Amino acid sequence: MNKQHEPLTLPALRSHMGDWIYYITSMKMRDIAARVDVAENIHTSKALNELIQRQLQSTHSNKIRNYLLNQPQRFFNTLVIGVYGGSPKWYELDIKNNNFLESEELPQSIDGVLGILSLTGSEDLFAIDGQHRVVGISKALEKNSDLGDEEVSAIFLAHSNSEDGLKRTRRLFTSLNRHAKAVSKMEIIALDEDDTIAIITRELVENHDLFAENKISLTKGKNISPNDTSSFTTIVALYDALDVFLKPPRGWRDFKKSRPEDSVIKTFYSRASDLWNGLIENFVPLEEIRDSNSPVQVTPKYRNSNGGHLLFRPVGLLLIVTTIRQLVDTGWSLDQALKSVSKVPMLLNHEPWSGLLWDSVNHRMITTTENQKVGSKLLFYSVGGKLSDLQTSASELREELAGLLNRSVHEVQLPRYSDL
Repeated sequence: MNKQHEPLTLPALRSHMGDWIYYITSMKMRDIAARVDVAENIHTSKALNELIQRQLQSTHSNKIRNYLLNQPQRFFNTLVIGVYGGSPKWYELDIKNNNFLESEELPQSIDGVLGILSLTGSEDLFAIDGQHRVVGISKALEKNSDLGDEEVSAIFLAHSNSEDGLKRTRRLFTSLNRHAKAVSKMEIIALDEDDTIAIITRELVENHDLFAENKISLTKGKNISPNDTSSFTTIVALYDALDVFLKPPRGWRDFKKSRPEDSVIKTFYSRASDLWNGLIENFVPLEEIRDSNSPVQVTPKYRNSNGGHLLFRPVGLLLIVTTIRQLVDTGWSLDQALKSVSKVPMLLNHEPWSGLLWDSVNHRMITTTENQKVGSKLLFYSVGGKLSDLQTSASELREELAGLLNRSVHEVQLPRYSDL
């Protein structure tokens, strides 16, 4: 960003909606490719900005490139472009003094609407809505520069490069995309200013040492790559774990659609911090990776071809957090739940996880929904939870476990690791 370009003068309409003042115009594709960036630099975290960039280098932008190159009847929806920095100017045109219409024939509402938007070239422009189109345009122009003369309609919005301005822009991004099309979970995590869990996830990534750069994976999806030798977990797994732990009994889906008061967010963040600080206090591997400046020296000890530690697998992390939440719901304190769960063996190639969550023959996780559900109930029971609170019983759990392990019921014992 902060690239210097030649001045640009655009005919435009000045309008307003809600508390936004915006300018409707059109830009040549070459100017879009040269001047308009994607919605980066709207986080203080470099990792979160890289997440946005990675989301855009997808097959979707390649489809847009091919559409521009191969479809003669091509047409785009309007781009929404944020502007900050520089000194853009708005010059109103006097349309009352013309040879075609009498001034009394023109409504008063048209005053100040038509004009010229003048950009000095020092502004930072980025797409709030239309990121994939901007990337697709750039890719298409690499193949056919003649497309550069074609024009795309655009809406310009003033953007403040302050914390409040960043929140305002992120909210507009997800609002536009949520109501226009389905928004991916990665986009929600990166940008949503209404979803409380997305906000807290970003706060943890930006501020908590356990999730510093290289310690959390920003790859798409919950599962972690076998080639990732530094990340403790994935950002989607972190989001899902927080979603389970912080979820109230009712109305959660609607609650996440509207940003609560900052005091409510602060309370949720405090609870999330208590969870992660408690996990670190009770699990030495988490303390080790939090304090390490070289996670690549730590992670392979706890996630490897022999399975490793349950917490270093997204499925295992979610299982542990789910159990902690279930215990808290039945009256345990968070401290009791954490201490009790920490007594359970965590090596995947040992009981009780081998054959249930870890395939020792093929050296991979077993991630079927059924295995995860039984694993969750087994962990809950093994630390002293009452299975009746989960609407099941020890005999039913033994039968389920026996079926998954391909053993007779008499061969299966349910372990207990805590006297709490």
